[in-house]
Amino acid sequence: MIYDSSTVVESEDCLYLNVYVPNVQLAEDFPVMFFIFGGGFREGNSSKLFYGPDFLMERGNVILVTFNYRLGAFGFISTEDEVLPGNAGLKDQNLALQWTYENIIYFGGDPNKITIFGESAGGASTGLHLVSKKSAGLFRAAIVQSGSAVNSWSILRDSKTLTYKLVNGIPGGNIVNTSQELKTFLKSRNVTEIMASENANEILFGPVLEPPNENSFLSEYPYQLLDTGDFNQVPIIIGICAEESLLFLKDLQTTALAAKNADLYPALLIPSDLLPNSTDEDIVAEEIKNIYLTDNQTFSSNLTAYAEYLSDAGFAVGILKHAQLTSNYMPVHLYRFAYYGRPVAIPFLEGAEKATHSAEMPFLFNISTYSNTSDSQDLLIQKQITTLWANFAVYLNPTPDESNLLTNLIWPALDDEQSFLNINNTLEVGTHLKEEIYSKWSSIYETYGRKPFITF
Repeated sequence: MIYDSSTVVESEDCLYLNVYVPNVQLAEDFPVMFFIFGGGFREGNSSKLFYGPDFLMERGNVILVTFNYRLGAFGFISTEDEVLPGNAGLKDQNLALQWTYENIIYFGGDPNKITIFGESAGGASTGLHLVSKKSAGLFRAAIVQSGSAVNSWSILRDSKTLTYKLVNGIPGGNIVNTSQELKTFLKSRNVTEIMASENANEILFGPVLEPPNENSFLSEYPYQLLDTGDFNQVPIIIGICAEESLLFLKDLQTTALAAKNADLYPALLIPSDLLPNSTDEDIVAEEIKNIYLTDNQTFSSNLTAYAEYLSDAGFAVGILKHAQLTSNYMPVHLYRFAYYGRPVAIPFLEGAEKATHSAEMPFLFNISTYSNTSDSQDLLIQKQITTLWANFAVYLNPTPDESNLLTNLIWPALDDEQSFLNINNTLEVGTHLKEEIYSKWSSIYETYGRKPFITF
């Protein structure tokens, strides 16, 4: 079953799956890798133009499943009540996962050996399946890449406000007063009008906490579920790219302006989920600045420090917290992807790492926008990361034994040394990933954050 398109198709009728099976015979059914694409819960699709299966299929020991799910307003609009509870896109994912669990046996797959994995919003989605009761029992392992259930952007806190903003941007929408009126109004409008308002108002929808009922995908705080062990306890791989933020910094001029605004209005540095008392905002902003700047430095004069702040606040801190909380209950393998090959367009910042958000993806998937390379180092990284990921799906261990391809390295699970795998020109086991920065952020949250935490 392959859904493939070379043109952009926008439709709510999008729940199609691609099932890729290796052209080899095994004595038993294949383990399954179930992939959730990213794109900010707003864009993306599972076409093999973007997620070609070739590299994972070359491993010859796993089935790959990719699929589409509803995005933007159609996947995540919510009035924060029973009328439009939200998370339709996550429920699409859950339905695709259920279908895979029930039917993969007909493709030679083992339903009891499903590993879910995803990157960016797909990584956050994977993390949310880890804490959702709806997904319990449907997978036995997870790989969480550059996103998590406890990143600040993984749960939207003002969805109702955004939903009314969307409706008010559609002709006739200003007379809507109740959730039911809003739902009826939206059903009377066409897709083009809804998308036009969403785009014009730059609205970003995403996952929400739903009113609790039997159909809810998520109605409890992800942080609390992970902290108390009330989640789907399976082994995980989780990690970050070396400098996540660079992908989002379009050019130096725009970055410099954003850094200047942060210097002028330090409260802009405070993550949306920290929610300190108003009397503490200046103190919190100063403590965040002091993590990255020394003496009389400003972010305007040190754009590399500003990029690191964005990477940590937007990705690394929440991902490390997810890893820490999960490791109290299950094996966690932590990684940092630092290899810069098959480059993307990023601004040059002196001293900054170059492996930005999604840098690992062209080595996991055959992506059409990247030309095939014969570079020996690129090909080695491609074989190494697909082997690590496939090993985890097969053995629940990325390095079940020593191998020449993986330089006879054993990747240990997270331990007292905070061991992690650094994936670069060489594979190396490091310890205490971003320990000092993470410790300072944790102290800020614990001291000033509003509890109980939803995210972190």
